[in-house]
Amino acid sequence: MANQPTRGAARRYFSKQIRHYNEDQAEATLAEFRWGCTDRQACPKCGVLAQHFRIKTRRQWRCISAECTHTFSITSGTRFDNCKLTRLQLLQLAEAFEGSPKGITLVRLARALCINEKAAQQNLMKIREAIRDNADRRPLRGLIHIDGAHFCGILRKSMRRVKADESSVLSKHGTPAARARVRGRSINANTPDNIRRAENKRVVIALVEAFPASNIFACGSDDTRRGASRIIVASCYTENMGNVTELVHKYVEPGSIIFTDENVAYARLGQEHEHHFVNHTEGYCSPDGVTDNLAEGFFSRVRGAQHTHHGFRPPYFELYAWEMAWREMCRRETQESNIRQLLEWMLSPGYSHDWRHYHGGEKRKSRRCVRREIVMPRPN
Repeated sequence: MANQPTRGAARRYFSKQIRHYNEDQAEATLAEFRWGCTDRQACPKCGVLAQHFRIKTRRQWRCISAECTHTFSITSGTRFDNCKLTRLQLLQLAEAFEGSPKGITLVRLARALCINEKAAQQNLMKIREAIRDNADRRPLRGLIHIDGAHFCGILRKSMRRVKADESSVLSKHGTPAARARVRGRSINANTPDNIRRAENKRVVIALVEAFPASNIFACGSDDTRRGASRIIVASCYTENMGNVTELVHKYVEPGSIIFTDENVAYARLGQEHEHHFVNHTEGYCSPDGVTDNLAEGFFSRVRGAQHTHHGFRPPYFELYAWEMAWREMCRRETQESNIRQLLEWMLSPGYSHDWRHYHGGEKRKSRRCVRREIVMPRPN
């Protein structure tokens, strides 16, 4: 029983525990996450790890080194630098983010922490940026499921309905092919708005590594049915052979077993790997057990987040994809371990590159970083 994962309410005990915290307890918890102890602190300027002089009224420390004498707090030199949230609000922020399987909206977080939507957006994006920057990008090995899914740039249907004619009658009483050709409202892709939306369409390609003993068709213990182990995602304009080959060459070890669908973008994967594909026109799984359901399960989580956030925008789409990949990989971990991992990343040395001083006002526009969309190039 020692190796069994924690289940039920025991996984969420940390949320119940921090509800009774005060500022001192919250600061001690953050200090333990950042420095590994509560009685010693590491100066972000000189790096001396010691019991520095405490300034209780300001919740800060002053470096004990005579050559430094730098004044710092629990968030100095981190992504939370100059953050106006209290220590307890930082814990509540991580708890609210972790406790939302399909993502959390700005309005919901703002109401939970009693802050405005701008502060909620900035801190949520900092967490997503930390997840992306600290993602495990070591080459995948073993059994890999690869697939792509389209997001952003959803085309809208026409506002005018089609009158009943011979084709519409066949659509109701005819063959499945006839019913598929005629619909009550058709999508007109040639409208100016749909042309603009089509330019924002993106494809996320997911490389999902299965657990070494994973066999989703086996009737055994949970150790043989655990599914995805690690996920690597990339944003592309299209699901093409060039981007897929580049991703597999970079993130998959040679000799691995790859399961995909029948898309021509995966046609060259058999040169360095053992490649099997499933024809989705015939079924979700081949008679030999070939399937890409681990990637499809990840896409279902992303689609759930798409409804939560009312769609994605291309400049920020990769951040949301990495967030959903982290949630899929940590779905069986306890709440305390997930919150600890998030806060350790957020409290590690280094500022946020894209979201520091994001809401700085007119006078700080020149200091803002240009948030470049991270997307793979189009094929030649």
